Amino acid sequence: MADNKDISVLIVDDNDMTRETLRVILRHDGYSVVGEALDGDSALEMATRLHPDIILLDVVMPKVNGVEALKSIRMVMQDVFVLMVTASTDQATISEVVKSGISGYIIKPFNAKKVLDTVQMVALKVRAARSAKLGGAAST
Repeated sequence: MADNKDISVLIVDDNDMTRETLRVILRHDGYSVVGEALDGDSALEMATRLHPDIILLDVVMPKVNGVEALKSIRMVMQDVFVLMVTASTDQATISEVVKSGISGYIIKPFNAKKVLDTVQMVALKVRAARSAKLGGAAST
């Protein structure tokens, strides 16, 4: 198991099995899963309250979908890293979320290796951003 406890993750998906699978995969690799939300409204509330490093955000959800939730999250949290989780390969949707500043996406159905490889890539960016902040704070 890798030492990834310094990386906090919020999982947002309306499917119980998907959330559970992602939680097990991430925790097995040492990530700190700080919360789980079922829809876009809850995602925004939990993201602003928990300040995760990474959000895994489903696209198709009830109430507020992932695309709209992403826009709302971006308005209040510009520096959070978001990975979209989707079964959709619709180019218009993918184009829209890419323009909104996602850090990548995980296509369903997924396997543990794909999830961990993608999250690890973003975890490296999280750590680099932290180092840059610390470096900038030290020089001021």
